[in-house]
Amino acid sequence: MSLSKLPAILFCLFVFLSTNALARIDRNNNTCDIVKGRPLTASYGPWDYTNPNHKDKLPIVLGAHFTPSVERLIKGNSASIAGDIGYTLRAIPNYHRALYAISKYEMRLRGKLKAGELFKPQEYTAECYFKRALHMNSNDGVTHMLYAMHLAKLNRINEAEREYLFAFKFQPENPEIIYNLGLFYLDTNRIDKAKVMAKKAKKLGYPLNGLQKKLKGK
Repeated sequence: MSLSKLPAILFCLFVFLSTNALARIDRNNNTCDIVKGRPLTASYGPWDYTNPNHKDKLPIVLGAHFTPSVERLIKGNSASIAGDIGYTLRAIPNYHRALYAISKYEMRLRGKLKAGELFKPQEYTAECYFKRALHMNSNDGVTHMLYAMHLAKLNRINEAEREYLFAFKFQPENPEIIYNLGLFYLDTNRIDKAKVMAKKAKKLGYPLNGLQKKLKGK
């Protein structure tokens, strides 16, 4: 066998094993398989997206499971869309783009399926993935923000606000968090707070100005 073909063979084996592992393990969506005081487990990893020391561990997962088509919810790559995003989030629990994708995917399904049919037994709910991400790193402001956005779409306003405030606490100078918190305050009719966030986001150079436009005349 040519040594030049070995990396490709190993990559295919990784995809095969990780894909088949998806079908054999049922996920506990009551506890999200989180045990207090214990780290998460995964067949590969799990790796912390916010930890620079784990950066070199991520490409093999993203290349096999979180392709552009998966992220855009067009089609799966090595499994179903939910299967590929799910593997990504079990290997990298707080990978922000995958968290956002699983939230969008679940919201899309809610209009088509009954609540109990959203996910197969081997898949976690979006909420579980958010809880697992925060179990890995509870100080990650962006994860708190994405969870808040997910909860707001479910009209769980008090819980969403709690997560937004955690996000702001951990990253008070993150313009994206500030901007989205401002949108949340606007949507919940707290105009004064929304204006404060809009002004702060603009000062920090956030490129979007939709919040500011919506606040004109209020």
